[in-house]
Amino acid sequence: MSALAVTLVGLLLLLAGSLSVRLAVLAAGFGVSWMLAVALGTDTGTAVLIGVAGAVLAFLLTLVASRLLFFVCGLCVGAVVGARLFVLVQGGTADVLLALIVIPAVALLCAFLARRLERRFLVWGTAVGGAALVISGVGRLWTDADDLWHPESGGAVVVALVLWLVLSVIGSQVQKRFTAARFTENG
Repeated sequence: MSALAVTLVGLLLLLAGSLSVRLAVLAAGFGVSWMLAVALGTDTGTAVLIGVAGAVLAFLLTLVASRLLFFVCGLCVGAVVGARLFVLVQGGTADVLLALIVIPAVALLCAFLARRLERRFLVWGTAVGGAALVISGVGRLWTDADDLWHPESGGAVVVALVLWLVLSVIGSQVQKRFTAARFTENG
């Protein structure tokens, strides 16, 4: 059930993340919290609760820091991307030290990019974060697709990375079309 929920949240972030900063923050907060909870071995119910708590925490953080909204949104989306990279490189062991290095580093890099590039980052950042959630969710849904969640071999990592890239490009293109249509309608 939680894998299906994160897949749906990932699709939302992938295809419509740049349309609403609040939506992107909620989806990214849920995604990073769920992904870390599952990676560190929690059960389904706990992972969903942690995901919801992460979404609420990310949303409250954006309310408190509204002047830094793009930075915080980039931080949240970057944490999703960092968590996905952590899952790909961890090599089968839940190495907390690696998580404490990779996730904040990617999150801060994305936060700075979001602050500088604003709307352009939101399109690409939310597409990349959404694609990470979709791939992770699908990998958790079916045992045949487990290599999408946690690839064991180098070839499986390459396939997961290529799929991530392709899905990210598709998501960014969909969002660009939505954004262009939205601005055309509003004059």
